[in-house]
Amino acid sequence: MMQTAISIVKKDLRMEFRSKESILAMWIFSLLIFVIFNFTFEVSRLVMLEIAPGLLWVAFVFSGMFGLNQSFSLEKENGNLRAMALMPVDGGQIYVGKFLSVTIIMLMFEALIFPIFIIFYDLQLSVGMFMLIPVILAGTIGFTSLGTILSAVAVHTRNQQILLSLLLWPLVSPIIIWSVTLSGMVLSGEVTEAFYPLLLRVGAFDVIFFTLSYMLFDFILED
Repeated sequence: MMQTAISIVKKDLRMEFRSKESILAMWIFSLLIFVIFNFTFEVSRLVMLEIAPGLLWVAFVFSGMFGLNQSFSLEKENGNLRAMALMPVDGGQIYVGKFLSVTIIMLMFEALIFPIFIIFYDLQLSVGMFMLIPVILAGTIGFTSLGTILSAVAVHTRNQQILLSLLLWPLVSPIIIWSVTLSGMVLSGEVTEAFYPLLLRVGAFDVIFFTLSYMLFDFILED
């Protein structure tokens, strides 16, 4: 049933591994963010623990925007968008394929940049850090599930990057804010009772965004 989605994932990952364009650009951009904030502002460790989660998600999200823009703009440049629309398959499969490829690429980037983040901000590694895994996973899925369909909408316009930002930010802001809050709890070692309900809330938004995007992607392709 999901053969088309798997084929799209394989194609996108093969192209990324050959060029390494998206991950390399995202990594350099995030590194610049860390360098600028680390050497520009002299703050205490206590203050650093407060702003570090926000900096981490700024790097994740702004770099992720580049990946989302690339996802469908490359298809448009290669003339594949029209071919996708004419494929005799459910548009949801195409959405799942693009969503998975964008998510996998973004997660690989996050895995590469997180050690740099730890080193730059001199954070202490502990067993509790593993609680960041579900936080980052849930936040990333929410961002890419919504970003994938909005990227497909914006790619047909002249100002793709601007339109994508205008459409995505108001809708994805709650997930990013909650992810920053959850990350702050983990990094500070102060995981409260509110942690798991808030994580479940992010997961619920992920399911809603993914389900709606899956159902509506057919209409996006037709347009």
